Amino acid sequence: MAPLLNPPLTVAHRFVDSAEGLAYYAKRPDGVMWRNKELFDAPIFYLAFHGRPGAVSPPLGRIESDRLCEAFAGYGGYRNLVYFACCSVLRGEKGRRFARDFLKASKVRAVIGYTRSVGWMASLVCDMLFLHRFYSDPSPWRNLRRIFNSVSRDYPAARRLGHTLITRER
Repeated sequence: MAPLLNPPLTVAHRFVDSAEGLAYYAKRPDGVMWRNKELFDAPIFYLAFHGRPGAVSPPLGRIESDRLCEAFAGYGGYRNLVYFACCSVLRGEKGRRFARDFLKASKVRAVIGYTRSVGWMASLVCDMLFLHRFYSDPSPWRNLRRIFNSVSRDYPAARRLGHTLITRER
């Protein structure tokens, strides 16, 4: 899809129906994303599924935290984050433990997700505000926390939804 937005944004969309499908696209080094130069260095990997603490639910089953960590193992090494546009994936101790384990396994800079059940339209507003501000910022990695916090400041529903940023310890 050619960039039609300002700022330019190239989108690579994949429908993933199972843990195996996610691994087929994402697992390093043989996944499709790693063999396609337009995909492998995306700064944000945006995953939209139904969710529960530490897991996501594609149409064919559930992908638990260990399989998510495995699918994204070793992604670090360049600037990127994984955005879980999923209900409750970061909820409670199970969600926080998943975030820590995912950051450690993947080596991505951060994860973003939700700690509560969310309506798709309300969460989409959060997601689009963050994505637009991230891609518009001249130094998004240096300003990541400020960009994220600006969403909650300008869209109070983000706090009620449990919109959460967790960064990797260095």
